[in-house]
Amino acid sequence: MKRRAILARAVRPLLTCLLALGLTACAGTSSRPETPSQTPQPAPVVPGSYPAPQDIATSWRPVMLRLQADGIAGPDVDDLFRRLGPTASQDPMGRKVKELYTTKYLKPAPSTTAKPQKPRPALYPGVVTDENARKCLSFLQANADAFSRMEATYGVPRNVAVSLLFVETRLGTNLGKRNAFETLASMASTTNPDAIPEWMVQLPGAYDHKDWVAEKMRIKADWAYNELKALLRHSRANGLDPMHMPGSIYGAIGICQFMPTSLLRYGADGDGDGRIDLFTTADAVASLGRYLKENGWKPGMDRAGRHKALRRYNNLAIYADTILTLADRVTVVASATPSRPGPTASALR
Repeated sequence: MKRRAILARAVRPLLTCLLALGLTACAGTSSRPETPSQTPQPAPVVPGSYPAPQDIATSWRPVMLRLQADGIAGPDVDDLFRRLGPTASQDPMGRKVKELYTTKYLKPAPSTTAKPQKPRPALYPGVVTDENARKCLSFLQANADAFSRMEATYGVPRNVAVSLLFVETRLGTNLGKRNAFETLASMASTTNPDAIPEWMVQLPGAYDHKDWVAEKMRIKADWAYNELKALLRHSRANGLDPMHMPGSIYGAIGICQFMPTSLLRYGADGDGDGRIDLFTTADAVASLGRYLKENGWKPGMDRAGRHKALRRYNNLAIYADTILTLADRVTVVASATPSRPGPTASALR
């Protein structure tokens, strides 16, 4: 009996605690319900995903997510967008919308009285001169090896190639004032009319045609995205910094002015250093030679054939005519120049 009494006295407090568990916890424990002790687990990661750091402006997130889905993400890409600043520039898309809208809706009304039309110039003004031909000759002499390799590989005469470079960038002295990466990233990120208010107010009736403008913007934003993607792939493959690439108003780069998608397809390593950089003369010369050859240029073709091939580079008759006429002038000036190291007139024909 004594043993049972002792056991009952020992068990009674435990039973009391257990009965009260539904309302309160035992003395010395937390009043909150216990939860299993677990090590916090990270959220599941989708293969290929890379979360953008929080210090990158939200305006860039949509295009960064598209790039991520296409396999272009990581600290290097984050750093590029971080360096862009907080917002996309309105100018690249705004300028394109203005061009398209003006053509569509702002054509001048037909005149009721016939007016004599001014003849259009056959050539770009001020390009085909003896002075410019001499600049081309000096450039050929300074880069004779690069032009010789290009001629031997692709069959494009050096006087035509140097004239093309003169028309495009004045032999590399006018590469554009805008950063190509910023231009393309801004255009790819600008997808609706509300993002370009500074340009919309310049266009009479634009808000009445907002759906039309929005559709054109979506098309051009997709185009710019593909060019941006190509620029990043090219930069990664060749160890280049896109933030140090000046470009045209719509993102063409280099001495020969390639859009990035053309660069991926036609870029050539002219100096054999293992990478393609269109801001070096040898690579720019080789790349334009490859482009022309793969777009119809053949050694010995007549002027009409040359004209057609050049219009694959830029589909304006005045563009092709100016290049071919300047090339002829380079040959003439070379024949009148005292002999010195570099291309002779016969080599330029």
